[in-house]
Amino acid sequence: MKILLEGDSGKALCEHCQAVVPTHYVRRDVPFSDGQGMAKDILVGVCTRCDGVVAIPPQSTPAIREARKQQLKSIEARSGGCR
Repeated sequence: MKILLEGDSGKALCEHCQAVVPTHYVRRDVPFSDGQGMAKDILVGVCTRCDGVVAIPPQSTPAIREARKQQLKSIEARSGGCR
């Protein structure tokens, strides 16, 4: 597994631009696809054309997993219900 660092560059397919685009890696807060919470300060590949997130390196997976676990705990704690 190649370890990427903030400032590294590469190429990826951008869904928004519909093209293979140059990317650069930065730290960002990224919302989960279901809209429930976000992973904060993770390394992601960003399209240099539209500034959208186009890649998530494998080294960011543990931070995403932990953020998701914390989000699920928060949801469970709030599901008290009416009496």
